[in-house]
Amino acid sequence: MKIEIIQATCMGIKSDGVPNQDSILIYEDNKLLITTVSDGLGSSINSLEGAQLACKVVADYFREDDRSISPAFLSKTIPQEWKKLISERAGDRRDYRTTNSFVIILKHEKKIIIGRLGDVLVAIRVDGLFIPISSFEKEFINETECLGSNGNPEYEILLHDFQKSFEFLIASDGIGDELVNDKVELLFDYLKTKYASIKNNERNDLLIKEILQTLTDKNNDDKSLVFAWSN
Repeated sequence: MKIEIIQATCMGIKSDGVPNQDSILIYEDNKLLITTVSDGLGSSINSLEGAQLACKVVADYFREDDRSISPAFLSKTIPQEWKKLISERAGDRRDYRTTNSFVIILKHEKKIIIGRLGDVLVAIRVDGLFIPISSFEKEFINETECLGSNGNPEYEILLHDFQKSFEFLIASDGIGDELVNDKVELLFDYLKTKYASIKNNERNDLLIKEILQTLTDKNNDDKSLVFAWSN
């Protein structure tokens, strides 16, 4: 199975010295594809590290051969593993607050695992059927919707099977906030049609340029996007 992937992350308009607080991690081998995007909360001083660690926890978990894909287990285990890593760092857990979403493709089993905590948008199309996973309305990130909040936040986990094809989009809220619900499937068609005809080594640079040209003036948030499709 060949999977095409484009990705981009662009820093929003910020004060000097404030980094891009989004993080993307992509891993692929002959058995699976792992894609995960985190969006660190700007009000938390170490949110970039928190975002990076969230992506690491997801990737490390799914690379294990004996990992469970039970939704009930996953929804609690990944936050617990993230919390363990943060406990080894200086400062309070709230200093590392981040949202995170992921899409995992199990190639041989033809399964898709979707996880979402917070407002990182996820949408998929499976065998031609479009499935929006997250709300496209802006939601306030309360204490149960991000890693590092008080309490015990849990992921929304969904499993889907596919037969022939899939496409999926993961986007931080700097992009997701600008997408209109009924236009997202059109974005799938646009991205797949345009970038399939572009050389692999030029795709990501072009995507970054396109995001900067079309979305920079929309909001000040960091903007990250992963789009993938099967071939």
